[in-house]
Amino acid sequence: MSLPPHFIDEKKKEVVFHIKGGYPVTMAIPSFMKSFPKGFKGVTCRCEETFYKLRAKVNEG
Repeated sequence: MSLPPHFIDEKKKEVVFHIKGGYPVTMAIPSFMKSFPKGFKGVTCRCEETFYKLRAKVNEG
């Protein structure tokens, strides 16, 4: 399974995934997180507009 759209927030140590549905896709987050450094947590965002706003905010800072 490939990674869904995501971005990394280094300050908060979060990986934010854009997952439109909820369950059961969210159950794959622990396996997605194996691709990222330890100590980071996976967060989901269902709204596409919110996801891109958050990503823009993280990228400008």
